[in-house]
Amino acid sequence: MKPTFIPCALATLLLAACSQTPGSEDAVAKDATAASDMAMPAAEHAAMAAASKAATEAMAQTAKTASASGTVESVDAGAGKITLAHGPVDALGWPAMTMGFKATPEQIASVQPGQSVRFEFTAEGMTATITRIEPSP
Repeated sequence: MKPTFIPCALATLLLAACSQTPGSEDAVAKDATAASDMAMPAAEHAAMAAASKAATEAMAQTAKTASASGTVESVDAGAGKITLAHGPVDALGWPAMTMGFKATPEQIASVQPGQSVRFEFTAEGMTATITRIEPSP
């Protein structure tokens, strides 16, 4: 009987020791409580995500006004655009570049390629629209 009793006793002691970590029951209970405190319905989570996305898009799409000087590269009345090679636009952090700006028919008629101009515009996302343009002195 002795040979069977000792291995069984040792196995029982080892299993008991392995299944118990000091304070583990308390930690697991606290983690479960904390997780249940933070649980939120899927609909509420989706609403928060949509609100966050809308706020981010609104900030990105807010029109910013700036001014610059440049040279008219081309005029496209059909597309309603004036292409300008302009200097840096510090207000927007833009380097000097050549780009197309939306313009009214009156603005398009007031300039010609090669002309130096000063202009004001709004930038909204990737769209820039001239609000005022005049020849440079």
